[in-house]
Amino acid sequence: MLNRILQSKWTRRSLLTLATLPFVLSSIAYWNGSTVQKSMAGAPRPALAFETFLVDRGMIKETERVVGARFRFKNLSDQTVTVKELIPSCGCLQPHLEKRVYEPHESGEFILKMETAGESPGQKELFVDFKYEDTMERVARLTFKVELPIRRLVVKPKALVIYQFTPGRTVHPVTVSDYRGGKDFEITSVKSTSKYAKVELGALENNDGLRQQKVDVIVEDLVPPGKHDGLVVIKTNDTDFPELYVPLIIQGPDQKTVLRPEVASPQAN
Repeated sequence: MLNRILQSKWTRRSLLTLATLPFVLSSIAYWNGSTVQKSMAGAPRPALAFETFLVDRGMIKETERVVGARFRFKNLSDQTVTVKELIPSCGCLQPHLEKRVYEPHESGEFILKMETAGESPGQKELFVDFKYEDTMERVARLTFKVELPIRRLVVKPKALVIYQFTPGRTVHPVTVSDYRGGKDFEITSVKSTSKYAKVELGALENNDGLRQQKVDVIVEDLVPPGKHDGLVVIKTNDTDFPELYVPLIIQGPDQKTVLRPEVASPQAN
């Protein structure tokens, strides 16, 4: 039976075709010319290499007034890097970068600080967008995680933003509350680092062990156009919290609004 199949005319032809198929295909490829796909040039790598993109401080102590992180980086390229902006996800974050231009293979770092007294307890995941430019504009997101204990000394608001678009005196309260009980907590002095705002200390109130004291932030008149940053510095008699800070932003009117001429009143005939 097998011999009949092998001796069959169609079987011999099929075997012959299969045997010569590789030769035929290779000949076609040879005469048509081999085509090699050209590799596409990849985008240049970011110039800055960060030591870490995440700092996790875990649970901190109740008496830890300021918690922070340090992010180190290096320019691994042959291009000069210019840092454009550091954008925090929360006004409670205070990124500090000493210089903005980094030469090839130069290292740098920036420090991130957060005042804890104005923050609610629990886990926090915050970030800073680190914007820089090498051969193109780039953004690196650096994350900061921390867990805050139940706070018994609370500052509200944790940051103060004042929109002063028109002339006139405006008053904005900040309240410091001490829930610890048994302590003679008291604010000893207050000041503003902004020349456009002053602060006044209110009376101390003691209700069923809750000690509260109010600080009034006062802007007397119209401020120049743009954003003006500052701090409200609160000093206390408490050894655990000798100083408290409230970030302050005063937003003045738009430049176009200031330069816009007033419409003259129609003259009577």
